[in-house]
Amino acid sequence: MRLFCLSTLLLCLMLCLPAAYAAEQPAAGAQPEPQAWVRVSAPLENAEIIGKKPDITAEFLVPLKAGSLVIMVDGTDVTQISEISEKGFTYSPVMVLPPGGHTVSITAQDQNGGQLQKSVPFTIRHTKMFEEAYTQNDLSVVYEEKLTTPEGDTSPRSKVQGNLASETKVKRKELEFNFKTNLRYFDQNTPLAFAGPGADKKGINLVNYLLQGKYTKDQFMLLAEAGDVQINETQNTVSALARRGGRLSLQYNDLSLSAFVVKSENILGFRGGTGITFDDNDHILGASAGIKLLDKKVEFRTIFATGETAGGSSFGFSTVPGRTKGDVLGLLLITDFLQNKLRTEFETDFTSFDPDISDEFGSKKDRAYRLKAGGSIDTYTYEAMYEYFGRDYAVVGNQMIQKDKEGITARAGASFGAHALNLNFSRFNDNVKGDELFPKITNMLASVDYSFSGIQQVPIGFNFQKSIQDSSLEPAGTSPLQMHTGTVTGRIGYTKDAMSINFMTAFSKMDDRTTTNNDTTTATYTLTPAYNTPNLAVNPNFSLNQTKNSVTGVRADTYTISLDLRSKFFKERVTFDVGSTYNITKTSDRLTDLSNLTANLRLGYLLAKRFMGLVNPTLAVRATYMQITDRINHASDRDAFSAFMVLTTAIPFSF
Repeated sequence: MRLFCLSTLLLCLMLCLPAAYAAEQPAAGAQPEPQAWVRVSAPLENAEIIGKKPDITAEFLVPLKAGSLVIMVDGTDVTQISEISEKGFTYSPVMVLPPGGHTVSITAQDQNGGQLQKSVPFTIRHTKMFEEAYTQNDLSVVYEEKLTTPEGDTSPRSKVQGNLASETKVKRKELEFNFKTNLRYFDQNTPLAFAGPGADKKGINLVNYLLQGKYTKDQFMLLAEAGDVQINETQNTVSALARRGGRLSLQYNDLSLSAFVVKSENILGFRGGTGITFDDNDHILGASAGIKLLDKKVEFRTIFATGETAGGSSFGFSTVPGRTKGDVLGLLLITDFLQNKLRTEFETDFTSFDPDISDEFGSKKDRAYRLKAGGSIDTYTYEAMYEYFGRDYAVVGNQMIQKDKEGITARAGASFGAHALNLNFSRFNDNVKGDELFPKITNMLASVDYSFSGIQQVPIGFNFQKSIQDSSLEPAGTSPLQMHTGTVTGRIGYTKDAMSINFMTAFSKMDDRTTTNNDTTTATYTLTPAYNTPNLAVNPNFSLNQTKNSVTGVRADTYTISLDLRSKFFKERVTFDVGSTYNITKTSDRLTDLSNLTANLRLGYLLAKRFMGLVNPTLAVRATYMQITDRINHASDRDAFSAFMVLTTAIPFSF
């Protein structure tokens, strides 16, 4: 029995000891735990912080190699603005950190050159009540003092300019409010030369502001805006209209509604009020509706706008007598059934417009059409469009529309590995109603562009363009127009590391096929080398333009040399920038021999990264030099030199 018990005990020991020994040994191929080298005490890993600018604090557990520490917050290097010692560091954010997830990344090297790395993720909520609640401000100040005064110079001796960009946002669940504004301060030692509307004013002035309120829940969105709003409806109605007023937008699922009212003239400063009123004497009012159907493959929109504005107004000045008044109705249909392989747009618009309500003539009605189809299939792209604008088609608040025009445009492109080909064609004519008092001018343009990238670092390209401008239906006494121009362009470049060099040459011949026979040939050669590194960028440009007129036989040569140099020295504390252009113009008849030099230089010294709330305060000397030399008429020679002392700084603050 004893023998049996002893045998059983030995068997148990033989089975258990290897397992216990194995448990004490690291698994084959397993990496040992890296030694902790830094302890981040704030914020803790994966912690949620209630605050806006939390301090980031860490303690070093091992000695580090000098100069190897890099601290990054969300990919931004903050090492230079952190307080660093041998024992650790502290970073206090200058601006409010947005709510949501953030990451602190710390990298360094130990005394033996080994790479060390640590990342700490955390999240931020601004307050317990609001996910976001902050005011963020960026103030920049520029002071300029003239050091030299050229003879006859009446410009200000000193001036100061400050700009404040401010944003305030509050958000809780589905509701959010946002207020953005830009304020400007300006002063100089002399009275302002121009004091009309839109001109600079001394003191504080409002550049723009925008107040937004937004409510979003599921597929519902309501947006209200007041201030300097931008209205974009359709291309041929109200487009890129930036004015002071208000806009209300509602979207539910695939249905959208919008309404706006804005001041007709462009308002700057505090004058003019909010622009929100329903009196259309000096306002533009409009509303639009849209719906998406068939799984958003079809979109239909309609817009109506009406208003009155000073004719040809610009910052309150009217360039034509009287005031304009009109309204527009637009319909837009967009389809995309084949996932961008065939996308179509059809727009038709109707206007009633009076270019001068003070005269005895009433408004005139007209219309416009636009039909466009395009898409992309694999490496092919295409687009074709037909446009028609009536002679009297005009939209109040949209001066970019070119009326009395009809024509087509077509584009196609393809890529085949290292080869790329693009084709363009357009043909337009005016006088769409065939008015016998005016000729009909037809403009046609066709071009083909080919590029080759098969040779690494050596891009090559070729372009041919043909333009034709002809007239027809000329009334008696009107000279015909028949100008055909062909242009051939070639380009080649070379790029390696920070260096690049590009060469382009173009030859153009303008063939006047009328009895005047005023033909012109032009040849252009351009060489553009460049060298760009973080601390040094040198970008010169050399060009020669030669133009010859066949009637006079005179050739004009224009040489242009320009230089753009940006440099930083002494750990980016010193900057030296140069921008200059030198032109020489000569004619073969020796009636013109003129040269013109303009140069701008700036030498700056960074006083500190941060100093008493100032960010990057910089003291600089700026100089400008201008010289004109006329070798035919020396009385036109002149030169001028000016030097300025400039102090710039940024003052960001947020809470």
